[in-house]
Amino acid sequence: MSEAQNVVALDVRSLTIRYGDLTAVNDITFSARHGEVTAVLGRNGAGKTSTIE
Repeated sequence: MSEAQNVVALDVRSLTIRYGDLTAVNDITFSARHGEVTAVLGRNGAGKTSTIE
């Protein structure tokens, strides 16, 4: 693995997204390194789009 691939490009910690009283995403943490292929999987309404936006 090259040094550039070892660099964290995205680091999310304890993300919570709420729309009024509705909690769409609750306390998620993830990171992605430069050059990694990453997928976000889940059921309809699981908060995938809210997380990516």
